[in-house]
Amino acid sequence: MTTQIIPAAATWRRILTVTLTTAFAGFAALTPPDTGAAEPKRGGTLTVGLAQDPAVIDPIRTGTFTERQLSTPIYEALFDIDTAGKAVPVLAESFTVSDDGKTWRLKLRSGIKFHDGTPFNAEAVVANFERTRNPANRCRCLSSMREIKDVKAIDTNTVEITLSMANASLPTILADAPGIMVSPTAFKADPNGIGIKPVGTGPFKFVEWQRNSRIVVEKNPDYWRPGKPYLDQIVFRGYQNGETREIAFQAGQTDIIMQPSFRFLSTARKDKRSQVFEPAGFGTDGVYLNLKKPPLDDIRVRRALAYGMDRDLLIRTLGFGIPTPAYSPFGKGMAIAQPVADYPKFDPAKAKALIAEYGKPVAFTLQFNNSPETRHLVQSLQEMWAKAGIKVELQPLDQNRIVQNMTSKQFEASLYRFTGRADPHTNTYPFLHSAFAEVNPSSNYGGIANKRVDELLEQGMATIDEAKRKQIYAELARVLNSEVFAHAYLYNVTDMIVAKKQVKGLQVVPDGLVRFAEMWRE
Repeated sequence: MTTQIIPAAATWRRILTVTLTTAFAGFAALTPPDTGAAEPKRGGTLTVGLAQDPAVIDPIRTGTFTERQLSTPIYEALFDIDTAGKAVPVLAESFTVSDDGKTWRLKLRSGIKFHDGTPFNAEAVVANFERTRNPANRCRCLSSMREIKDVKAIDTNTVEITLSMANASLPTILADAPGIMVSPTAFKADPNGIGIKPVGTGPFKFVEWQRNSRIVVEKNPDYWRPGKPYLDQIVFRGYQNGETREIAFQAGQTDIIMQPSFRFLSTARKDKRSQVFEPAGFGTDGVYLNLKKPPLDDIRVRRALAYGMDRDLLIRTLGFGIPTPAYSPFGKGMAIAQPVADYPKFDPAKAKALIAEYGKPVAFTLQFNNSPETRHLVQSLQEMWAKAGIKVELQPLDQNRIVQNMTSKQFEASLYRFTGRADPHTNTYPFLHSAFAEVNPSSNYGGIANKRVDELLEQGMATIDEAKRKQIYAELARVLNSEVFAHAYLYNVTDMIVAKKQVKGLQVVPDGLVRFAEMWRE
């Protein structure tokens, strides 16, 4: 695809137009000022403790929550998610949609430059889509862009996106990897190097990356939002061991800790020196099952796993009463009916009966992120399932390897958390549609292929009416439970954040990611 300058289209329906003034208001909603707070102070360094040292910081390759978190100070997207969980324009200023929902025209903000001085304009947007949509680059986001037929530059600050079929979730998709803008100069000069020396338009510029030690970003003096950011520098430290990460926070070595354990959260809630932020969450945590691998190719075995899990006990003990049970791909931050009718409740007798009905030995390997908290969890599951006659071998791995195994379908069962996205389409379509069942790599980890699921996914994507979409996805949740059962759900994901009291300006977004432009410290 090449950049083209074309005349404006003749006919438009203004169903979702955001004017310049409204767009700024929408973006401000990401981090609304606390009018009762003290005047923000400028300068200083903020240190953030992450759950791991990432493999890469490149939108087309990122897969973990940590990699996404590291992107937020450096990169920006055409849209972002606000505190209400809605997609709002950011690098895009406004947008219009055609009558058939297949042609989207984005008006871009003018005068923005990437950190290396490259202008952000329509040509840069088209170049990013060319890179992201190129199958040779193997972007994990390919499945969420399959309806995009073409991306053209109308003029310097206008881009037109043409879809093969209507997709109501496009703004949310453009708030994720497909819409994150990387300097074309940088990725063309060094396609692989951009992942370790990121160049975006964000409030902070990349400085250095010392593997297994720290990643440093500094204030972007040319940031397009006047007066932002307040901080001079942010230092990110990745800790593979959760206990080490928590000790570092308690010792004052970090100001913020991401994704702390339930045990740590239960203590932090009572600690007057700390503040706990609790995003609603879009995703879920549970056991993902490969439907192509026996004995998990039999739905009786898969449902037996759910009947054999005492989730209430796990929540009370290992969860310290903090998480809530999940029933579908839709977390608490989504307006989809919960719980799902007839989702299996803890019933050891029912689990045993299903295994007996299956009539063959049941054994499989469960991979999990090798941390003390998850190790205790999988050991508890192993014991619970053993009572139903299910033998489970535990396979500890680092999170990056787990993601690789799942996208390549080289696993039997995996303890996995998907932090979720703001629209139900993006939480389901690439994970459940049969079009991706045999694709490698893809996010349809379990090889799910169900005609009714496909129909509902396509209806939800093409439907704009919110009330109708809610009904469609509620029905999808029911069908997934009754006909597919590819996931034995544990908890709703809530990526809580703990910060020292001197950290100010942190606004809670349901996706759990911290945006740093408005933050400051006393």
